Amino acid sequence: MFDITQDQLETLIDFKSPIHIIDVRKKPAVEKEPAMIQGAVWQDFQDVSAWTSTVKDGRPVVCYCVHGHEVSQSAMKNLRERGVDAYYLRGGFESWQTRSGPLKL
Repeated sequence: MFDITQDQLETLIDFKSPIHIIDVRKKPAVEKEPAMIQGAVWQDFQDVSAWTSTVKDGRPVVCYCVHGHEVSQSAMKNLRERGVDAYYLRGGFESWQTRSGPLKL
């Protein structure tokens, strides 16, 4: 499957690897918890076609949602169908926070 672990993502962030990190949590989840993974930008998972061009530069994309299930996997699949090298974060933002990965507030 096309998933990435928290350890792998932390390594990519630490080494400033050229990647896109996309927060695809539903809007109410972002409003409830506005913190994001360091370097991430929020995009609406239901409108992937509108923002695919912003990540179509050859860099891999890591999508994450709250739990790392349907939302991020759906965004990842839609990006892959459009030719983007995309992955989803296993365990999602919930796991990231639990293990205290780097955040931007």
